[in-house]
Amino acid sequence: MKYVLASVALMAFSSSAFAGPYAEYKNELKFSDKTYLEDETVNHLRFGYLMGESGKNIYVEAGPRTDGWSGEVGYKLKKGPLTFKGKWEGSKIDEVDPFGSKLETEIRFSF
Repeated sequence: MKYVLASVALMAFSSSAFAGPYAEYKNELKFSDKTYLEDETVNHLRFGYLMGESGKNIYVEAGPRTDGWSGEVGYKLKKGPLTFKGKWEGSKIDEVDPFGSKLETEIRFSF
């Protein structure tokens, strides 16, 4: 809960929600066969920096999570009706699984 309050306070005092430094709280609820897996819920508190100009954004963020540390680097680019988004996310959980990562890409066409 203290992570939630800290992130809300940091966002309230930031000069702009769309440029420069920011704080982000992220919660992952996991389900299996429509059953909520409470022991696998992950909370993230990340501090980041957003760079870019109108229609283009690049960001980098990192911070603690429930069971270790995580970070992310990504972009968002709008060209007419198309929006391109991509990110690389990595996490350090424990000695059994020392480092995990994933790459995500999204292309959206708006009507």
